[in-house]
Amino acid sequence: MTPLRRITDLSTLDQLIVGVLILFLFVFGFELFLVVPCGGWENLGSCTGSFAEAARAAWQGYYEIDPYWGAMPDWYANIMNAQDYVYNPFWALSLVMFLSHKQETPWFRTAMIVVSAATMTTTLLVFVTQFVHPEITPFMRVALLQVNGPWVLCPLLFIVRMHGANTRATLGAGRQDAI
Repeated sequence: MTPLRRITDLSTLDQLIVGVLILFLFVFGFELFLVVPCGGWENLGSCTGSFAEAARAAWQGYYEIDPYWGAMPDWYANIMNAQDYVYNPFWALSLVMFLSHKQETPWFRTAMIVVSAATMTTTLLVFVTQFVHPEITPFMRVALLQVNGPWVLCPLLFIVRMHGANTRATLGAGRQDAI
């Protein structure tokens, strides 16, 4: 495998993407802190124990804005499982690909577009169901957009970046040529 290289050798846009991927992986770790003690997302509503209570306390703010989070219906648990078994491991792979400067590899660009589109689709599905919930308030809608909006906007950025890779129309393109 290609060794990791300096992040400053990446374009400005790719450096931003690396930062976003690190954020996504941090949130993944924080989600695992919540879900592992419960044995899965489908058990979140009935999870007990001191470690589970500590994890729930760490996520208390999110419990207050997401009307489905505490109840965790099956459809939501399935989306969260897809996130944990497909999307999040792919973000880890993506981080390695960017840090090893292999982000232009055709198979990776295609996979990045597919996973990003799936992430956006499932996040938008969750938004729609949250926003029509009878107990949702305007404050909760704004808070959900602030917290979960990056899972729509950042994958859109990834798609634009990967789609423009052939034309080198991304920020910082040609940086290597100038050296």
